[in-house]
Amino acid sequence: MLKKINNFFSSWRGLFDLRKLLKSGVRIAFYSEGNAYRGFLEPVVEELTTGLNIKICYMTSDPADIFLQNPPTNVNPVYIGWGSAMIFAFQTLRFDVLVMTMPDLNLFHIKRSFYPVHYIYLQHSLVSSHMVYRTGAFDHFDSIFCSGPHQIAEIREWEFINGLKAKKLYRHGYAPIETVMRGFKSYLSLSPSSPLLKKSHRVLIAPSWGPEGIIDKGASPLIESILNAGHHVVLRIHPQSMKTSFTKIRELKKTFMSHSNFKFDPDTSMYESLYDADVLVSDWSGIALEYGLGLERPVIFIDVPRKVNNSRYTELKNVPFEVVVREQLGVVLSLNKLDKAADLVTLLTNDKNRFAKKARNLRDKHVFNLGKSAKIGATLIRQIAEKQRNID
Repeated sequence: MLKKINNFFSSWRGLFDLRKLLKSGVRIAFYSEGNAYRGFLEPVVEELTTGLNIKICYMTSDPADIFLQNPPTNVNPVYIGWGSAMIFAFQTLRFDVLVMTMPDLNLFHIKRSFYPVHYIYLQHSLVSSHMVYRTGAFDHFDSIFCSGPHQIAEIREWEFINGLKAKKLYRHGYAPIETVMRGFKSYLSLSPSSPLLKKSHRVLIAPSWGPEGIIDKGASPLIESILNAGHHVVLRIHPQSMKTSFTKIRELKKTFMSHSNFKFDPDTSMYESLYDADVLVSDWSGIALEYGLGLERPVIFIDVPRKVNNSRYTELKNVPFEVVVREQLGVVLSLNKLDKAADLVTLLTNDKNRFAKKARNLRDKHVFNLGKSAKIGATLIRQIAEKQRNID
């Protein structure tokens, strides 16, 4: 209780910090829901603050946000919490630009400012914009930084069928996939040779969260099949699943934690479990695209119902990207055949070169500015802020 009270007062003190930053000339702000989302923003933040030497405000709702404890040069972190202070902060923002990875602006309690702020949405997934996200999730942003051409096509089509004013859509890219690729290269150069037997493989199970995901649909036969075949399993849980599926996760840990080949990984901010895996098992999670396209390794997609938050997505002719690429990045396994998962692990690892080639082709076609997205994003934000300042 005391911790909640302290966070409450800290969030309201953050409002005074915001005003001080405005008076000091800071014109660009970022908003992060917490450490789990910082990785999507950090490459652009670093390029802005270090490469372009621009001071920014970094608003966060996470009292444990790393930037609050150890802010980089030119980064001014401000804690605004999740409650009334956050709502008031958004409504009264006076920065020229706000960059955020949180969709649904103006749909619920988080509204646009009373002042002329330019809102930029920066993608936190490679998935399409019209199935996984809620109806109208991006309608109230001024600019969208797109990770690939599929998002541009979808947003333009959505604007057309709804008679919406065209937003500024930019060919940005997707920093996390670049981070995965760079980190994997370093990991391979530093990691020792695998101690596993020739026929044993490392399998990462990384599901999405929600009632239709692997965890809630029943992961036990899946894990059991892979372990019984002598493979190693890491279960990597989405942060939201720890809240929505706590009981089921506790049961899985109770069942398998005593197995020497099983490991539970609750930290999605680290990439080691991805680098270490020969095969990924997922459902409709965006991590499958980062893994398959970034590491060029195969994926087993469990055929749970599609993750649909916008029932109108079928009105668009553009088929969701995550639907199109599934059978190109790996294979789809039905829920009633989870006991066959181990057979697919062997099949895919034996054919990994074919899937690697498909992944490279897909990446080249569907991801903008590979290796350059941070610089391009930072330059665009600076240009938008300067233009906004001139308008004011």
